[in-house]
Amino acid sequence: MQYLLLISVILGMFQASGGDPERSDSKGVSGHPSEEVMLSPSEPEDRETAPRDTLRAAVVSGSRPLGQAGISRTEIDSIALKENISLSLAGLLAYNSSVFIKQYGRATLSTVSLRGTASSHTQVLWNGMKISSPMLGMADFSLIPAYFADRAEILHGPSSLQETGGGTGGAVILESRLPDNPGAEVQYIQGLGSFLTADEFLRVSYKGRHFSTSTRLLLSTSKNDFSFVNMDKKEIAYDGNMEIADSWHPVEKNRNGEFRDFHVMQELGYDFGNGNALTFSAWYMDSWRQIPPVSVDYGTTDIINEQKESALRVVAGWTAERDAGKTEISAGCSLSELGYDNARDNGNGDWSWLTRAVSRTGTFMLKGKYSLYFAGKWMLATDVSAYFHSITSEDRSSLVPEGKGYDVSAAEVSAAVSVKWQPVRRIGLSATLREEFFDRDFSPPVPAVNADFLVSRSWQLYLKGSASLNYRHPSLNDLYYVPGGNPDLGPESGFCYDAGYSLSKRIGRDMEVEAGGYWFDSMIDGWILWLPEGARKNFWTPVNMMKVHAFGVEQRVGTQWRFADGWNFRFNGNFTWSRSLDSSPSENVSDSSYGKQLPYIPEYSGSFTASLTWKNWSLLWKWCWYSTRYVMTSNEKTVSGSVPPYFMNDISIGKKLDFRRVGLSVLLNIDNLFNERYVTVLSRPMPGINYEIYIGITPKFKRK
Repeated sequence: MQYLLLISVILGMFQASGGDPERSDSKGVSGHPSEEVMLSPSEPEDRETAPRDTLRAAVVSGSRPLGQAGISRTEIDSIALKENISLSLAGLLAYNSSVFIKQYGRATLSTVSLRGTASSHTQVLWNGMKISSPMLGMADFSLIPAYFADRAEILHGPSSLQETGGGTGGAVILESRLPDNPGAEVQYIQGLGSFLTADEFLRVSYKGRHFSTSTRLLLSTSKNDFSFVNMDKKEIAYDGNMEIADSWHPVEKNRNGEFRDFHVMQELGYDFGNGNALTFSAWYMDSWRQIPPVSVDYGTTDIINEQKESALRVVAGWTAERDAGKTEISAGCSLSELGYDNARDNGNGDWSWLTRAVSRTGTFMLKGKYSLYFAGKWMLATDVSAYFHSITSEDRSSLVPEGKGYDVSAAEVSAAVSVKWQPVRRIGLSATLREEFFDRDFSPPVPAVNADFLVSRSWQLYLKGSASLNYRHPSLNDLYYVPGGNPDLGPESGFCYDAGYSLSKRIGRDMEVEAGGYWFDSMIDGWILWLPEGARKNFWTPVNMMKVHAFGVEQRVGTQWRFADGWNFRFNGNFTWSRSLDSSPSENVSDSSYGKQLPYIPEYSGSFTASLTWKNWSLLWKWCWYSTRYVMTSNEKTVSGSVPPYFMNDISIGKKLDFRRVGLSVLLNIDNLFNERYVTVLSRPMPGINYEIYIGITPKFKRK
């Protein structure tokens, strides 16, 4: 670690001569979509520095920016981020990427799985700051509104080390941005739908010569009392001879499922006009959600089963561009409180409190990054980030009136040095060395290498490959949870690599096509698994027990076709074959988990979005499919041992109305179009066909 910190300081002091930074965008400097973009429409450009003479060469040859050499990334379509205000990031990723979404029900915990790994192997960053819970080791994507992200991308496998460590599966990068258009803008959207659902969104923004501001508010509420056929229960009718005359699955209501989510985000920015800029982002969230009973619960007793969470995330940053160098410094904090209450009515007006848990988390961040381009073919980059976590967790209920939990603090430091080289126009090479410190322990240095080769300029066909080591440190719950935390737990270690291709081609004036695919392979040692322990096996504790082999194929295709008069057709599709096997050696001949698929990771999955627009009309069709997911490591194909495969269809129809003083939009969104009966987690029912209609109002202001 000390060597990486020293190199970071030296590079930060070094200034190269000649050449202005390259301004490249996320769609590639040639005008074609970048390696992983699903043909998104024209959007404000991302700024990435590189020499100006390299930019001229890139425009002629159509090559990718040097900073993206060999990177496996999926950038989410900017239109998809704004489809409707009620869409969480979980729902967005399900239809627009190769990730698997594990969802415990409507408006409940949603986690992502990348390349056959667990949710804890996916890092999540917002405006450069980690927002995955240091206590749980994962992020709840149902609490991240897609409307609050102006840019979202996924870095797959080894490519995640470009931004952060610990992402064996990958990393999800989110950014909110200040307005691009000068002047004032206001947008208000009201949504009303099934199950007494109401969504409201407001954004007020202003961009001046130097100063910019943006305020967003989102409020979502729902009774969430949808009806469903309970396939886990059976009603039986008997005749006069007490023989079965009839049987059926009852129709039930989703009980105790109400929720309310409130989000507000404030952003400020000041551009000095000389390469220096200041930014400030604050995101406050307050969520209250009831947790419905599982479908096998026959109880009728009144219950309290709910979760309350509030969080404040703040990031302030300074960016300076000088000649061929770019410096970024940011500081931030994340303060959250998570409460969980569970009680049952005794029938006499008293409540038996089974759980009254509350956890308070404080995270403070300081981060610096420096990029340097020189000689037209080289790039050096360093980044150092430091986090300090403080967590208090306790449970005060009738069972443990004295309260139990833990109160700990932990430091987390990560430093990386990257070297990127373009020896000739067709070849891009990069190497990264990252080292991390977490809770008194250093990880060994973590290397990663990436490479790509331009096979065809006309087709923008690249062959790509990358490989890396990676380590994931245990979460603080893994280490200190009461009872069962294991302070002697070690980090998971893994080796992963991928190899694949990407291409993009403009056919004539009206059509663009793009595609990409990867073979990926990971071997993870010391996979953390919670097992029953204690004299009576009455509590669980984590151990570094499993060895997991995850491998498979990712494939994506996309096209955009402009035809006739004002017609535009767009299609983006993804397919994943993912094997994630327990490869732990076992001397127990009766061990039925060896060589079996890990629980809740589908072997096959696919998704696509298809849209058709004409003038002010739009039609969007979304489809996804998951194969069987097993509940147990033995992969038993029983009613209680597996989750059946399912497919999902959603459709949206929209119309824009343009008036002199105001713009109006109307959108009808229908989810689960074919009323599919499905669950993503065993015994957690999901709604049938449902709808929501949105009305948007955008006043028009005179611009100077």
